[in-house]
Amino acid sequence: MKWRDREQSRNVEDRRNSSGRGGRRSLPSIGTLMLILPLIKPLLKSKIGLAVVGLGAAAYFLMPSFTGGGSKPANQQADDTQAAFIKTVHADAEKVWSDIFRQAGLRYEEPVLVLYRGRTRSGCGVAKSEMGPFYCPSDHKVYIDLAFFNEMKQEFGASGDFAEAYVLAHEIGHHIQNLEGTLDKVEYQKRRVSGGEENKLQVKTELQADCYAGVWANHAQKKFHMLEQGDLEEALRAAFAIGDDNIQKKAQGYVVPHSFTHGSSKQRVEWFARGLKSGDLRDCQTFK
Repeated sequence: MKWRDREQSRNVEDRRNSSGRGGRRSLPSIGTLMLILPLIKPLLKSKIGLAVVGLGAAAYFLMPSFTGGGSKPANQQADDTQAAFIKTVHADAEKVWSDIFRQAGLRYEEPVLVLYRGRTRSGCGVAKSEMGPFYCPSDHKVYIDLAFFNEMKQEFGASGDFAEAYVLAHEIGHHIQNLEGTLDKVEYQKRRVSGGEENKLQVKTELQADCYAGVWANHAQKKFHMLEQGDLEEALRAAFAIGDDNIQKKAQGYVVPHSFTHGSSKQRVEWFARGLKSGDLRDCQTFK
């Protein structure tokens, strides 16, 4: 996918340092305290000395902790490159959906992309890496731990930059559903049904988000000419890989269709392809 040297979104909260590397310092060890205690003990006898100790302690605990020096390690360079890519795709989505909404006489409200590592807070509760990427309708933010893409590659064989773009586009699809009022309607209907019917509603919601991801890809290609050979195959392979049946088969060796919450591999591929082919939201009516 052609993405370098293009604009990155400014609607991004990059929390990777605050949720992982570069965090605040922890308490010094007992051994360290024993070493520095003779040095600071004389300072504790005067107001100026106390002030110096206080400033030193504040600097130690409030400044981010860094290890090493010189160039960044290769894995962090790859992480930063991946973050730059996702920010670029987010900018593409902002432009595409703004155009689509404007053509319909509406104003598009841009969601915020939150990049984090390990765990962070969201308007929907604690976000954890094992949850995978998700959209929170309460704060209109998309949450992504970039480690998910490594898992998608290693566990399901779904790799490639456009596979990652598809994942982000799917979550932004949920934002579109939120702006349309679809998510509220689905939650209302879920309270009126039970068991398998609730899951069916959720599957329809997810498949529509897949279709919206396809709509984005259609318009983004026309606008940015960013697709390269093999990109579409990457997205379709990712859609197939994270189908409920494929995930269940890998995890437990058998499939339980009535427990699906995102749709089968076949369904996810079909709905993404449908949006991709037409570029028309009206072809994404999974609820009919």
